[in-house]
Amino acid sequence: PPPGLGRPEGEAGGKGLPSEISGPIPARKAGDRWGALSRGPPDVLIAADDTYGDKGKPCRLVPSRLPAGIRHDAVGQVEFLLSDPPGGGEPAGDRWWDTEQLQDYLHEGLLDSNWRADPWQLERRVGIARGEDRTVTESMFYSMEHIRPKPGVGFAGCCLGGPNRVLSGTIPFGGRGRCAEVHGNQPAIRLPEPPGDFPDGRLLLYVATPAVFPGGSWLPDLSDWPEECGTAKLAAAAVAAPRVITTGSPDRRTGGFTAGRLMWAVPPGAVYYLQFADGAAAAAAAKAVAGTTLRQAEDW
Repeated sequence: PPPGLGRPEGEAGGKGLPSEISGPIPARKAGDRWGALSRGPPDVLIAADDTYGDKGKPCRLVPSRLPAGIRHDAVGQVEFLLSDPPGGGEPAGDRWWDTEQLQDYLHEGLLDSNWRADPWQLERRVGIARGEDRTVTESMFYSMEHIRPKPGVGFAGCCLGGPNRVLSGTIPFGGRGRCAEVHGNQPAIRLPEPPGDFPDGRLLLYVATPAVFPGGSWLPDLSDWPEECGTAKLAAAAVAAPRVITTGSPDRRTGGFTAGRLMWAVPPGAVYYLQFADGAAAAAAAKAVAGTTLRQAEDW
């Protein structure tokens, strides 16, 4: 049965899950509110050349038509390519903006060089492996690095259609004995508002979370819009390398994993330059998709 039907009794699968989750989005606590953190989009570079006096400043990739005689594997899907601006630079995908900075980029194309602090930190753990008899296995003393949210950083998610009950103060969150603190009934974190106008029907779509699109595609379903939006054309896209998402259940008898899955996700921060018939159609599309979950490989 589908999750999140709020069934108070019984052992039906999914009874403790919401029917839909928007997120998760990294967030940092400021006072009594949580503010969203967003990855720098991959069409933003940090200038590495000081020829133009811009070293260290953010700059944009520029659209260019494909040179004659050159082909690529997205012919027929995208109209333009994105090429480095003068001076080149390093991708800004590992840097972070808050909601106001991202909104300035989406509305006006403004690039703020005051990047927010990285929300993660590396934590090294030292451990030992034990056999079936719970004794230490020879030659299995090891150390590993884990990514841990910094103090005051968490994940924000909007849960819809779940059981009507008070959330626990902590929940299991991966690893043996690892728990996360839960803050329920919080004010919604602010996300960028759609702009007021869409010149010539242009719309820039920013993907805030990893997305597993149907069929493992690198672009969203461009037909999944309200009827009044018409058909969207993909003018250009800036998408970083895919993120590999794996799942699996450990088998203590064999030491292997069962029911494993491997999925390819579009990374957060990916941007798609879309073209609609006119500004009204683009505005309707922006209203329909803003702050929602794009169609994924699995509905729930």
